[in-house]
Amino acid sequence: MAALRDPGAVSAAAARPDPIALRALLARSRARVSEVGGDSVQISSTYYGPEQETEIANVLGRLDHGPEMAQLKVYVATPAEIAETCGETVIACYMPSEEEMIVSGLNQPVDGVPRDFAIAHEYGHHIAESQKGDLYPAIEAGTIRWATYERVCQFTRSRHLFPGDQGDHYWQDPEEAFAESYAHLTDPEDSVSWQYSPLLAPTPASLAKIQADLSNPWNGPASERVAGSVAEPASAAAPARVSGPAGSALEGAVAVSSPETFSRAVATPLDGRVSVTLQAPAGADLGVSLRDPGDGRVLAGATTGEGGTAQISYPSCGHDALQLEVRSLHGGGSFEAAVVKP
Repeated sequence: MAALRDPGAVSAAAARPDPIALRALLARSRARVSEVGGDSVQISSTYYGPEQETEIANVLGRLDHGPEMAQLKVYVATPAEIAETCGETVIACYMPSEEEMIVSGLNQPVDGVPRDFAIAHEYGHHIAESQKGDLYPAIEAGTIRWATYERVCQFTRSRHLFPGDQGDHYWQDPEEAFAESYAHLTDPEDSVSWQYSPLLAPTPASLAKIQADLSNPWNGPASERVAGSVAEPASAAAPARVSGPAGSALEGAVAVSSPETFSRAVATPLDGRVSVTLQAPAGADLGVSLRDPGDGRVLAGATTGEGGTAQISYPSCGHDALQLEVRSLHGGGSFEAAVVKP
């Protein structure tokens, strides 16, 4: 939402359009279809005609966009309708559930924010709404490559950022910083100053991540198969089996290198949940773990139960890679592990 740059004014503006007011707007409006960059976009209004709607279509056509443009709907509102639906001192707002943007029909800046910049900001929300997220929905945390690069997960854990919090932490909400960054990407010469968390201030590298997400949206987790083998422990006093439900920790596990242990780095360039399903050979008890490659800490672990399978899941946050380890507790042989990661 494009609001006054004064954080104290946020309480006077709606973080999302009022759904009742929005339904009332749309019920009394008439719509027509405009061509925007090769896509058909429904633009409606009650009080404005084709001239103003064409202006909005031309602004949208100048934005970097993908196929998500065809899902966008736009209502061109009077200042009174904007105030009723979006809030005071607002130029535009966006309703994700309806993929509907409400934008002023008057091409006038508000508190130094040009209407075109506000439209670009709201379109940034539309891009995020159209894409998938993993640890957080993209509409709340920004698109996945941008969010990973900007360390949204780490800063959320340290309570410096608050995905989806449009209230007390509006200015620390990465969904707003993502939309504002997209607006700066679209119009880098604009003089609108950065008011959101300085942790997320746009840089050439972060803007390049937005471009990558826009040109090649993340389609969801990928899987890979890891196959290997482990030997039965040489000691007659083999470690006792520590069985349990999927996701339970390996007790007392330490990083070792031996025939009884298989280890491989798994690249995790994007933040998200990494899961491993291990299938042990008949008669063998195996342990599987994901370790921090830096200090060797076990981040998640489990041992095979009935059926010879073990499953673990770990929310990878800030790791470029994780170390997959399989070790024999009793018996040995060839195993397979299915790894699912962002």
